[in-house]
Amino acid sequence: MTLHMQNGRAMTPARLIFVHYLRTGRRLVLEQKFNPYHDPKNGQFTFAPGGAGGAGGDGDLAGGRASSPSPLIPIAQNRGSARSPFRTGMGGNSGLPPTNPMTLQVVFPGLENQPAGAIIAMADNILDLSGPARELTTELTAGRSKVLIHEIQAIDPNYRFDSLGVPQSVEGQGRQLRTLMQDRAEAFYRVRHEMEPLQVETLRHLQRHADRAYDEAVALYKAGRLRVRLSREEAIGNYVDRQTRERLRDLYGTLRIMTSKEGPVRIIGREYNRSGTDATYTVPDARVGKIAFDVSLTRKTLGTKQVRGFFDGDFNPEAVIIIRPSQIGPNSSYLIKRPGN
Repeated sequence: MTLHMQNGRAMTPARLIFVHYLRTGRRLVLEQKFNPYHDPKNGQFTFAPGGAGGAGGDGDLAGGRASSPSPLIPIAQNRGSARSPFRTGMGGNSGLPPTNPMTLQVVFPGLENQPAGAIIAMADNILDLSGPARELTTELTAGRSKVLIHEIQAIDPNYRFDSLGVPQSVEGQGRQLRTLMQDRAEAFYRVRHEMEPLQVETLRHLQRHADRAYDEAVALYKAGRLRVRLSREEAIGNYVDRQTRERLRDLYGTLRIMTSKEGPVRIIGREYNRSGTDATYTVPDARVGKIAFDVSLTRKTLGTKQVRGFFDGDFNPEAVIIIRPSQIGPNSSYLIKRPGN
């Protein structure tokens, strides 16, 4: 057995995972048996929730994180939900205000009241964690982290968050908040079968990695290391597509969210249109419930054949979100609301 040391002491697997994540931005996965009923103060096991050490405490950042185990099973799509996906708020019983954004209504202001077929830009800085990075401080990160932990524990009382304390770097603080918001989205999806937070986190993840992949592709092209068949734009676009899809698979894998041909969460899945004599299909980069996501370098509208194909799909999407690298210019990414009949 290899022991990993920190300050002269052997690190637990949980600490090793978290330290690796802070350094690299990627999570390790360890196979382990897990009993969700234990006292976090002394580590002793109990036989049922509700004891003095039951999960769901104040979410101290120095505690351990171990999301309650759940098998990789597909969730029934929208489970009888008839409400609009563009709600302004999310239900909860934590007694604490939600840490936004949690719904597409927040990301795309006025979405619910916009006419059918409208193209709606994202709000300024909405996908930043707290506005400009310079505003992110240790105190602010600790406060927001605690609120997020409370929100998650209100949904999943067995949730705990592994941490060595609030990271000192802005990058580390941002990574901690992203992790918690992703965990919150997973809890809403797994426990309450609500997809809105996962839609927002999917958008945030795709946008961040589209921006990163675009910079990488440009650098590779300038260095003569990017394969070009038709044009510079085609080569860069293909690279961005591949990278964003792989990073989204990483995210869903980490969150233990199943993607499949039949489930409501898909990556590069065929969306069929069986309304005609012969079935046809389109392939969005991703789909979460009734929202389709398409990563692109070019601007697309309702006049684009591919977008019309998305809306004609049997899954009857409420909106298509076009995600373009922010380096392209202002309002590069936007939502197209479902057109009227």
